[in-house]
Amino acid sequence: MSAPGGAPPDVVLEGRFAPDQERVYAHVPFAVPKGVRQIAVRYDYSDRIPPDPAPRGGNTLDLGLFDDRGPAAGGPGFRGWSGSAAREIVVGEAWATPPYRPGPIGAGTWHALLGPYKIGPRGLDYRVEIRFDPGRDDRPIAPALRPPVRPTLPPPRPGWVRADLHSHTRYSVGDAWPGELLVAAAEAGLDVLGITDHNAAVAPEVPAGSIGLTLPLLVPGVEVTTFGGHWNAWGGAGWYDFREPTPDATGAAMRRAMADGAFVSVNHPKPLGPEWTYGDAAPFPEGYPAVEVWNGHWPTLNAIALAWWEDRLRRGQRPVAIGGSDTHYLHRSGAIPSLLARLGSPTTWIEIPGGGAPTVAGVLAGLRAGRCFVSASPEGPQLYADAAPESGGVRFQVVGAEGAALTVHDDRRCVFAAAVPNPDWAVAVPFPDDATYLRAAVADPYGNLLALTNPVWRAAASGG
Repeated sequence: MSAPGGAPPDVVLEGRFAPDQERVYAHVPFAVPKGVRQIAVRYDYSDRIPPDPAPRGGNTLDLGLFDDRGPAAGGPGFRGWSGSAAREIVVGEAWATPPYRPGPIGAGTWHALLGPYKIGPRGLDYRVEIRFDPGRDDRPIAPALRPPVRPTLPPPRPGWVRADLHSHTRYSVGDAWPGELLVAAAEAGLDVLGITDHNAAVAPEVPAGSIGLTLPLLVPGVEVTTFGGHWNAWGGAGWYDFREPTPDATGAAMRRAMADGAFVSVNHPKPLGPEWTYGDAAPFPEGYPAVEVWNGHWPTLNAIALAWWEDRLRRGQRPVAIGGSDTHYLHRSGAIPSLLARLGSPTTWIEIPGGGAPTVAGVLAGLRAGRCFVSASPEGPQLYADAAPESGGVRFQVVGAEGAALTVHDDRRCVFAAAVPNPDWAVAVPFPDDATYLRAAVADPYGNLLALTNPVWRAAASGG
């Protein structure tokens, strides 16, 4: 490979990954002298192909950066990770290229984090060029926010809110700033937005200039993006290690996030999700806290993720089912699912304990309690499940799905099915003698899912 043009680099890191080194991170050291205030990193590699799971035969190399404080898991030395989305990044005292973190440039040993996600049969040759104090002043600036125009939608039950829990900005591989995403979420009819940038070193914030705008509640999170699957953590602290794709290491990182107070979910366990390869035993023998059963448009293999979740319910585990659009792009569209995703498709409806205006703590408490359901969009349909001890079962209320099919399932079979006869309809379904839970789903005449509930467990319904 030929070196890019421009001023000569101060440091060049070159090397090669063989096919058997695929999905093994390398920490490549380089020395930073005293007095440096800005670092520019440019890299390239052979036989580039996109990072999407399906294309094979070439190379995809992820990039990250640790400063002189070292690469310890969860430590302060992590300056950022951009995957394969950016060929060049700048990290300085005053500003940094999203998603990297600005701040002092300490003298000492830094590390370029190189992650060969894909390696083709010819191997992967890389070149990393590092320039000290290049004088870059091309800091990206977020645009001024415009007042959102909210749609008129059917109201939810009192105390319930509409949320999209999974979205991305320019602080990972999205094309919009957090403020732009919040405005778009408001215009989609959402009350809550979870921003979960990949391996984020910078927490999302409500931008300056938003005072007076009616924006959704921002629930900050991170999508921990490992080579064996992705998981989300909302409401945690700092970053969580993604570099070792094993069940033990992944489970340890998830437990650390939970110890920080985060709510944790396995993301899109389906082919091309990418799927989840860690199983259950090592991370959480009792089951994961939550599973993203609906990611993006329903036909994109979400039935497989739903079956993955239901299999764990039948084993006696109790993961909460949630959904998220996984929106990456507001300003462009394309032919692959990640480009077609749009905010609110699907929507997770959450009951806030005690009602009132949503707060981050309230949203996370509603999720932990499983008081949530997922629908195709902010328009609905709405599907509520409430314990009904007087009937020995569960009362299901369906709003906005006239003519669709309601099915109710226990841990073995479908126990009830009916056409929804009117726009606001409720039915009580008793527990079969051998059932441990009941949950419901609404589907259109073609079998596409429109909404699904979390289980109501028999013990809870009977007051046990």
